[in-house]
Amino acid sequence: MRLARLVSNQSRAVLVMVGLLCAAGLYAASQLPIAIFPSTDFPRIVIIVDNGVAPAPQTLVSVTRPIEEAMNGIPGIQRIKSKTSRGSSEVSLFFSWNVDIRQSLQLVQARLSQLASTLPPTAQIRNIERLTFAVFPVTGYSLTSDTRDLASLRDIATYNIRPQLARLPGIATVGVAGGKVREFHVRVDPDRLVAHNVSVQQVVDAVHNSNIIVSPGLIEENHQLELALISGQAKKPEELSGIVVATVNNAPVTLADVATVGEGVEPQYTLVSAYPGKPAVLLNINRQPDANTVAVVDEVKAELAAIRSQIPKDVKIAPYYDQSLLVRDSMNSVRDSILIGLLLSVVILFAFLRNWGSTFVAVLVIPVTVLATFLAMWLAGLSFDLMTLGGVAAAIGLVIDDAIVVVENIYTHMARGQSRRQAVQNAISEITVPIIGSTITPVVVFLPLTLLTGVTGSFFRSLALTMAVALLTSLVLALSFTPVLAERFVKAKRPEGWKEDVDRRSDHESLANEQIGRSLRLGPGPRA
Repeated sequence: MRLARLVSNQSRAVLVMVGLLCAAGLYAASQLPIAIFPSTDFPRIVIIVDNGVAPAPQTLVSVTRPIEEAMNGIPGIQRIKSKTSRGSSEVSLFFSWNVDIRQSLQLVQARLSQLASTLPPTAQIRNIERLTFAVFPVTGYSLTSDTRDLASLRDIATYNIRPQLARLPGIATVGVAGGKVREFHVRVDPDRLVAHNVSVQQVVDAVHNSNIIVSPGLIEENHQLELALISGQAKKPEELSGIVVATVNNAPVTLADVATVGEGVEPQYTLVSAYPGKPAVLLNINRQPDANTVAVVDEVKAELAAIRSQIPKDVKIAPYYDQSLLVRDSMNSVRDSILIGLLLSVVILFAFLRNWGSTFVAVLVIPVTVLATFLAMWLAGLSFDLMTLGGVAAAIGLVIDDAIVVVENIYTHMARGQSRRQAVQNAISEITVPIIGSTITPVVVFLPLTLLTGVTGSFFRSLALTMAVALLTSLVLALSFTPVLAERFVKAKRPEGWKEDVDRRSDHESLANEQIGRSLRLGPGPRA
C-alpha cells in the first residue's frame, strides 16, 4: 500500500522522470554506434614481418623464433602460433579472455621495438594489430576506365581519392588493391660492369644512398634559423641515370654507363576485376572499432560525390560492397517488429478490455521501455547490432505483460465501484509481489548468459543484457508509470445490477448510522 500511495501522491514527479528517461533514450539512440556484430575484442594479436626473399628455414631461425621467444613472457598469453614462408613470417598471439587486449598490444609493441635491432636488416615489421570485427571493410569501391591503364587508375586512387577519404572521422584505413605500381627499372649490363671495373653492390649502394632527402644543416639569416634540405630523389629516368656509381681513374662512372634505366611497374601476381569483368583498382574502407558503420558509409558516399569533379570523367567509381545495407535491413526489421507488436497489442487488448483508455495505458509502456533500453545500452557501451536489436525485438512481447496485468486489475477494481485512486492503490497492493516474481523469473533465465566467455559469450552477453534491462524496465514502469496513467485514462463500465446493490447498501448504511447516532443522543443522562 505504501508504494501505491507514493506513486499516487507523486504522480507528477513520475511523469517528469519518465519524460526525462524518454529524452535521454532518444539522445542515446542517436549516439549508439551501428554495426553488424557486437563490438568484440578478440584476445588475439597478429604480427606480420617481411624478410625480403630469404628462404623459409632462414626466416624461421632469424625472425620467427626470436619473436616467439620475446613474446613468451607477456602476461596473459596462452598460446603462440606461427607460420613461416619464403620472405614472410606471421606470428599469432592468443591471450586469455580476461586480459585487457589493448594493454597487451602495447606490451607486444614494446617487446618488438626492443627486438627490432637484433632482426636481420632485410626484416621489416609490416603489421601489428589486434583482431576485431573492424578488420573487415565496411564498404568498397572499384575504379575502372575504358581509356586509362591500370597504373594511372592506381595513381588516382592513391593520390587523389585515398587522402580525402582517410581524413574522414570514424575511418581507420583506406586500402588500395589491384592496379599497377609505377617504378624505375635498372637493368645492369655485366659486360659494362667489367669494363668499368664496378661491382653490382656498388650500383645498389649508389642508388640507395643517392635517392634520398637529407639536411646539410641550418642557415641563420635575419635572426631566423632555416632548415636546408637537399633532395636526391629521382623523378625521371634521366635523373636516376645521372647518379655517380664510382670513380675509376679519377673519372666518374654514372649509372647510365653500366645499366639501362627505364620506367616500369611492379610485378603483378593478383588480378582484380570489377563488373562486367574489367580490370579495376579497388578501394577498401575500414572503420574504427567504435565507429558507426552506417555513418561511415554515408560519409564516404558524400565525400566521393564532393570530389567527383576532381577525378577524370572517364574514370568510373562504383560500389561493389556495402556492409551498411545489412545493418539497415536489420534495423528496419526491428522497427517493423516493434510496430507490428504495438498494433497487435492494441488489437488484442481492445478485443478483451473493450476500453480505449486501458489499451492506451498498456501499450504506451512499449516505446518507453525501448527508449530506456537504448539508454542502458549506451551506458553499457553496447551498439546497435544483430544481437542487441534481436533482444529488443524479442522483448517486445514480454515487456507489455506487466502493464496488462496492472491495467486489468485496476479496471476490475473500478468496475466494483471503487474510485480511481482507491482502485489504483488496491490493485497495486495486491499484485506488487506476484508481478515482481513473474518478471524476475525470465530475467534470472537470461542473466547466466552474461557469464559466458569466448566468442559465444561476447555475442550472447549483449542479447542477455538487452532483454534483462527491457524486462526490469517494464516492471518498474508497470508499478509506477502505468498506475499514474490508469488513474487518468482508465474508465470502467459498471453493470446496472451492481450499481443498484451498491446504492441499496449505501442507503442501509446511512439508515444504520442515523439510528446509531440517535441512540447515542437519547442515551441515559447522569444519575442523581
